Amino acid sequence: MARPISASEAREVGVLVQQWVKAKGYRLPHRTLQEAAENIGTDSVKLHRYCINSLGMDFRAWRTSLRVEDAKRLLIEEPDLPSSHIARMVGVQDRSNFFRQFTDITGLSPDKWRQQHSKK
Repeated sequence: MARPISASEAREVGVLVQQWVKAKGYRLPHRTLQEAAENIGTDSVKLHRYCINSLGMDFRAWRTSLRVEDAKRLLIEEPDLPSSHIARMVGVQDRSNFFRQFTDITGLSPDKWRQQHSKK
């Protein structure tokens, strides 16, 4: 378990993370925690501690959940876009990884999820 983050560090990193989410920084195809932390404006140790202690999951799992939520929105708003294109839009370059991640979180493939949730 990560060493607890101090309240002041959590506030500091929390503000930066909120700005990053609002700017859809999770769509950038960062490969490492270090790259993402640099983009967010903090260091990787603080970001790791913030995710574990404040969000209850590691950075990769949290970023994946953000991407899947964004993809769900796009699947509905952009019904003519192939799900593989939406995968790239939300920052997942590999189609099979996107389908696996999406299915792990939602229980459905992106295309089946779209079918069940589209307005008819």
